[in-house]
Amino acid sequence: MEKNTTPATEENLTLDIDDHPFNEPRPAQLSAFHPVIVDGISGTAAVGSLGGYSTRLAIHLDSDHPDLGTEFGTKSFRFLQPGLVEWGHDGKRFEILKVLD
Repeated sequence: MEKNTTPATEENLTLDIDDHPFNEPRPAQLSAFHPVIVDGISGTAAVGSLGGYSTRLAIHLDSDHPDLGTEFGTKSFRFLQPGLVEWGHDGKRFEILKVLD
């Protein structure tokens, strides 16, 4: 069954409830990660501080990705266009779609 998706952006993957060390009071729990498809692999992803001091991208995949593995996180990322992320310092890229249903 094909899923209803839209190209992911930093904005549509940002957590509604995030945590940053300067927050007072600190939230008891972060929002759930958003369902995504990364290079054809289902998983979840979020953009936010995630308890740290700077913005990062975190991805959890249902199966192994050749570059990202199943658990991936980086502070070095940018959306070149909706749905296309460049990460790291070597110009590596992946496609990411946000699942709407």
